[in-house]
Amino acid sequence: MTSPPAPEEGYQSILLIGSDQIAGAADVILLAVLPNDGLDPFMVSMPRDLYIPNRCWGYGRINSTIKGCDREGAEEVNGPTLLALTVEDFTGIKVDHFAAFDFAGFESIIDGVGGVEICVENAVKDAKAYLDLPAGCTNATGAQALAWVRSRKTMQNVDGVWRSVPGAGDLQRNQHQQELILEMFTKLQKFRSPDDLNRKVAGLSDAFTLDDQLGLAEAISLAWQLRDLDLDSIRRLELQVRLSRTKAGQSVLVPTAPFADVLAESYPEFVRALAETGNRAIQP
Repeated sequence: MTSPPAPEEGYQSILLIGSDQIAGAADVILLAVLPNDGLDPFMVSMPRDLYIPNRCWGYGRINSTIKGCDREGAEEVNGPTLLALTVEDFTGIKVDHFAAFDFAGFESIIDGVGGVEICVENAVKDAKAYLDLPAGCTNATGAQALAWVRSRKTMQNVDGVWRSVPGAGDLQRNQHQQELILEMFTKLQKFRSPDDLNRKVAGLSDAFTLDDQLGLAEAISLAWQLRDLDLDSIRRLELQVRLSRTKAGQSVLVPTAPFADVLAESYPEFVRALAETGNRAIQP
């Protein structure tokens, strides 16, 4: 299910991409949208197993588009660009910029800002993701934070017994990723000047890649503008999906409603604001 593209006027959007270089797939796909007219910003995560069309080979898991397109007869496109175009086609929201990082870069960023706070009611673990956190709040290192956002089969210790966390999987992992992004925003509020932020980001510049339309100076300026953002005002949209299998037996998540419907139900003010400016591209 795709939505018609919306013009870029009226908002600015940034796609955050976290990839597993060994597996050659994207583990974090998060679209953040910042309206220009005072409306609340919103974010939406794309589950890595989301099964939607792309411009290279047709239908496939969205996380595979990070490999890019070099198919004979198709236009050659690098991975982050193909992923951004796939998100654009699915949501109808033009992706203005993207920031991409791999697992090592993610750990460096978290460690570089002094860690992030992760709070859990019970001790949790996931052997496959190398997750092991005690009950309560932990100032997590980069390695611990990476394990937290990657965990799909999270176990929790309840009254001395290890049990699966209800709802553990891609959708819950998306929630963890969003919470971590919001926690990173709180770090912005601790910088006292743009120069202070510039020095920190410059020291971490090897940990991430920006699109060719967003320079480091512009990225820092945008981050500084966002430091006073009320985090409680950020709306967190959730896609409607169902578990399915492809003809080849691949487990996938299939959208059960167009993104335009999700947006209209969760954030009708944004849709109305675009319509009032003559933009009816995003309509349920």
